[in-house]
Amino acid sequence: MTASGTGVGGDPDVQSAIRDATYRALCRHGYHETTIQHIADEFEKSKSLLYYHYEDKHELLTDFLRHLLDELAERLTVKGDDPYEDLLTLIDRIVPVPMDDDEAQFRRVLLEIRAAAPHDESHCELVRRSDTIIRSAFADVIRRGVATGQFDPEADPDEVAEFIHTTLLGTMIRGVSLDDQEAVARTRETLVTYLDRYLLVE
Repeated sequence: MTASGTGVGGDPDVQSAIRDATYRALCRHGYHETTIQHIADEFEKSKSLLYYHYEDKHELLTDFLRHLLDELAERLTVKGDDPYEDLLTLIDRIVPVPMDDDEAQFRRVLLEIRAAAPHDESHCELVRRSDTIIRSAFADVIRRGVATGQFDPEADPDEVAEFIHTTLLGTMIRGVSLDDQEAVARTRETLVTYLDRYLLVE
């Protein structure tokens, strides 16, 4: 993960360092166990800068998640010449196979955040925004495929996008929470086979 940009208060280099420290702390300790001190321990600059920018863990993590969503929207902006290849690219960016240890651990963190979202309105809103970004990216690609005749003209882009997103989310929950990457690979392969059969026009 590469963190960049500005957040609460200013210097982009400081904000980048804070986000990188937050990422490392979350991967090491998980969402629920991570404390502001854990993040401070991973922060290579003056600890006082961390406390200057953020009052508490919740404020810091909320800003961190907002930044992740900006990165997600950028990563899921794919506009190649082949909608089908773009579709596969999106699937790979949401649930890559294989995942290294950091990627798998951070996805566990994201699942913890999703599970906790009903009890935290600000994080719930961020989860909703994440889902909207992902579904919109898939729907846009499917819409292009329908327009070019590559995909079934009867396909509803929004419905297909929701199906893909739900399948990938379930795949991630099952595979990452149980550390079963083979299950992730199998389900991804089945999803692609399904899309080949029912979405592609022969």
